[in-house]
Amino acid sequence: MQEKLTNKRNSGIDVLRGIAVISVVLLHINIQIPFSDTYIGIIMPKMLYKFLFWSGYYGVCMFFVVSGFLITTTSLNRWTSLPKVSLSGFYIMRFARIMPLLVGLLLVLSVLHLTGVTGFVINHERTTLGRALFAAITFHINWLEMKVGYLPGSWDILWTLSIEEVFYLFFPLLCVLCRKESHFVALIAVFLVISPIARTLWFQGNELGDKNNFAYLDAISLGCMVALVAKRIAVEKWALNAFNIVGWGLIVFILVFRRAANQWHLIGTGINVTVLAIGTAFLLICMQKDFVSGRQKPSRITAVLRFFGRNSYEVYLTHMFVVILFVNVFKVLKLSGDWTWSLYISVMFASGILGDLVARYFSNPLNKSIRQRFKNQSVKLLKGSTIQRK
Repeated sequence: MQEKLTNKRNSGIDVLRGIAVISVVLLHINIQIPFSDTYIGIIMPKMLYKFLFWSGYYGVCMFFVVSGFLITTTSLNRWTSLPKVSLSGFYIMRFARIMPLLVGLLLVLSVLHLTGVTGFVINHERTTLGRALFAAITFHINWLEMKVGYLPGSWDILWTLSIEEVFYLFFPLLCVLCRKESHFVALIAVFLVISPIARTLWFQGNELGDKNNFAYLDAISLGCMVALVAKRIAVEKWALNAFNIVGWGLIVFILVFRRAANQWHLIGTGINVTVLAIGTAFLLICMQKDFVSGRQKPSRITAVLRFFGRNSYEVYLTHMFVVILFVNVFKVLKLSGDWTWSLYISVMFASGILGDLVARYFSNPLNKSIRQRFKNQSVKLLKGSTIQRK
């Protein structure tokens, strides 16, 4: 049976991405100005405090699952099956989506570094601007940080992009070489075993050792696998309801009940991330099935989450500009802890607006323009070869 495809966005996935990127922004504000400085922060239960302000790491892990799901779903919609993926088409698609904003970001960061703006200057004792630029543009800034230590915040966030894009460098090659989707699944399923080990045992003694590329491939791989499930396998309504309950249950357990997760040795073994990824994967199946069937009904309650989710890439790459600016102003004005509320609200609002503006007037137009240009060139080449054959 042919799936019903529409031009609508999958609002459920936008909600997940919104939750993930908001958790990252809140973490980075809290690192600079702890919310515990407020009266509510003092009396707030630790469980709730950690959930609200120390979930950015888990938000990134959710991003990895969603990313794998979306890239696989897009590939299936474009080329009908993974072995038919066009290498050039795939790489152009990724280049158009990722590189314009990344290059723009690196240009701005270079100017801020060279002009000595506080919060953006790379410590020359650790590395140079040129080395950081090379690492960012070739997607190995995670390895650079593992070697030299943390870079300024706007550089540091690029470690996640490095992990994703290296995986996507090999993704279409694996699709073509495996020849069958089942072989592809069997191959990437190996990461369900490798990644927890890579998060906990590899590079022990290195504070940033868990930023290695293998540490989160289980999350990306789960996203890829459930995309195939959502596309290829019919799931009964009762099963979808069960997936929904289990999915949210696993996510809440890892995000909220961290003491229990630690007591059960999930954190020490790195299984906590895998459990979170499985929960996210279950939800993605439900959301995609509801989306293609037309059952999905966006709620006004989730409007803010969906807004952040639509622009999650842009918000993620640009929010540190807002965080650093507002925190510096907060410190210069010597505002008391009672003003921390206004800081958090202002940063969240400004980060969302900046991400939306960047998406609307920069990254999305360039994305469409690059794809259209390559599409037109492909059509011309096809016509030319047809004329020659005639």
